[in-house]
Amino acid sequence: MEFLHYRDLAKTETEFPISVEWGQGRSIFGGLTAALVLVHIESNHDLTGRDLRTVNIHFCGAVIAEVPCEFRHRVLSQGRSVTQIEGQLLQAGEVKTEIVACFTSDRVSAIGIDFPAKQFPVAVQDTSEMAFTFKQGSAPHFVGYFDLRQTNDNLPFTGSDHSLITGWMGFSKPSETLNDASILALIDAWPPAILPMMTSRAPSSTITWNIEFMHPRAALEVEDLLYYECIAIQAGHGYAHTEGKIYHPNGQLLALSRQMVGVYDKVT
Repeated sequence: MEFLHYRDLAKTETEFPISVEWGQGRSIFGGLTAALVLVHIESNHDLTGRDLRTVNIHFCGAVIAEVPCEFRHRVLSQGRSVTQIEGQLLQAGEVKTEIVACFTSDRVSAIGIDFPAKQFPVAVQDTSEMAFTFKQGSAPHFVGYFDLRQTNDNLPFTGSDHSLITGWMGFSKPSETLNDASILALIDAWPPAILPMMTSRAPSSTITWNIEFMHPRAALEVEDLLYYECIAIQAGHGYAHTEGKIYHPNGQLLALSRQMVGVYDKVT
């Protein structure tokens, strides 16, 4: 089942299982679970006139495939211009994914700063042959639902001397314009930026994740791909901190992404 199937379920249902085809290691893909909690929040609260500004995500435990997932939410605060809502995915009564989403309405301000438009090193029209082709056993099944086109050769587990990952991203069968929930899923489809520096295969897992969305922003078209770049800014003692930027195809900054990743390259 593709992302939109589960997205539509989360709009109307408060409990349903997720197929094993979205598995990643022993857990369901975190980008999907975070996106579904966000969809649950947005579908159960009137947010007319408010934009999603930040999402803070905690992956508290493995989400097991084919086991019912329960979705809950509660409003933490609601003011004239800022609303903060907590959402959770639970299994067997235990919180597995938790997010706090902050929605804002526009206010009058004299301060305005625009991030410089990105000059892409490789244009999207030059990347058609770079699209990842899913091969059974080479990557989790769900990766086949995404159109990922890495524009540098910094591949996971190659012992690189740097961590930068860059590329264009979208869904393999786009049918509607990207929104905040679908962008969340896309961002997490990339491997953690620490993996290129590792010399052999080993597990890694995102523990916390923060996304900040920029507003106002230009409209997107159904066929648009977004540009992604991410780098590890610090690592040590089994944890890494990564920082990413996501761009509109016109070069406008759309989002900032920060993750703390657990790295399990040494067995003790």
